[in-house]
Amino acid sequence: MASREKELGQQLAERRKALGFKTQQSLAEATGVLRKRISEMETGRYTGRITDLYRVLAELGLEMDFRVTTRPTLDDLESLFPAEEN
Repeated sequence: MASREKELGQQLAERRKALGFKTQQSLAEATGVLRKRISEMETGRYTGRITDLYRVLAELGLEMDFRVTTRPTLDDLESLFPAEEN
């Protein structure tokens, strides 16, 4: 499991508890998302529908943010790591 999914899951669990949802079941009832899916989210194993994830995030007062990233070009890499002279 990738560490970022596990970290996200831990943050979701912490936020759920901080808001007074003592159990995954209580959050499931508030969102209409199966408890099993919430468990998967909190353990970083969720591969389900994005709409379920959005429901959980909304109930927890969170939102997902996307940003465009670019890969470095060969010129960028060469400027960062110049070739050594012999």
